[in-house]
Amino acid sequence: MGTEKNEIFKKGIWLKEQQGVLTVGSMDKKSTDIMVVPDELRSRLDAFESDMMEALYGEDRETFQPGILDIELLFRQIKKRFGDVQLNVSFDKSDEHPFVCDFDTIFSLLEKLVLSSISGSSNPVIYISASLVQDHLCIIYRDSESASSPSDLDPEFFLIKNRLGGDMEFKKADKKGTYYDLTIPSADG
Repeated sequence: MGTEKNEIFKKGIWLKEQQGVLTVGSMDKKSTDIMVVPDELRSRLDAFESDMMEALYGEDRETFQPGILDIELLFRQIKKRFGDVQLNVSFDKSDEHPFVCDFDTIFSLLEKLVLSSISGSSNPVIYISASLVQDHLCIIYRDSESASSPSDLDPEFFLIKNRLGGDMEFKKADKKGTYYDLTIPSADG
């Protein structure tokens, strides 16, 4: 169900009242089914409608800017994903230029780094520091137990260098931890 849920929200859904019932369908062109929303869900959606109206038309509405990566949101999602891991993140947002990159790509990259550090019985403290410098996202990733191995991350190295045009360097300081320095250019730069 988790994968289907993500696909539904990524492809989009529509809701529409028709013939006295609330209907729902997928924005995915492959799915043409129109389904009736059950009464219990409809009452929750009716209560939710005023919040949606505020989001669409209210004074505090926020326009979505496709392509721009919200790095603070990215870190909140990573911390949520790894709630049981000692994860310390920081972001220096002194550069006000928007960073253009795909959210899912960077999230997946950070997710794989964290997973490489917590594999097995390892329970490291993980530090992720990021900053924007001259239209580049610079990330320093460090784990306290030297648990991560670059050989486990070959696809991620390939992704950064060949798909994103960036660079990823690995450093290991004996038992003091594993360090990765990632530099990813903005896609609009």
